[in-house]
Formats: sequence, structure tokens, C-alpha cells
Amino acid sequence: MNFNRFNSLEMETEDHYRERANVYRTSPEYGKMISLYPILKTSIKDCKGENLVA
Repeated sequence: MNFNRFNSLEMETEDHYRERANVYRTSPEYGKMISLYPILKTSIKDCKGENLVA
């Protein structure tokens, strides 16, 4: 891990954020959150495939 980036205002690459999102979505915490809040699961499903970033 490059710790020098933490002191920089430079953003990570899009691929970096996509990987972080994939790791998060497969985490036990995410699964628990989805099971506790069914409306969240529906909302996420509704947004799937949307281009939310210009």
C-alpha cells in the first residue's frame, strides 16, 4: 500500500473504487446490513445498471 497517497488530494483510479465496491459487496457486514434493511436491498436493485457518475 502506498501510504504517501494518504497525504495527497489525488484521487484513486476508477478501477480502484470498483474493486473496493466489489470487496464491500461480498463482505459479511454488507450481507448483514441488507438482511436487516430489506428496503435497502430493493433500492440497490432498482439502481443497478444506472450510470450515476458523469
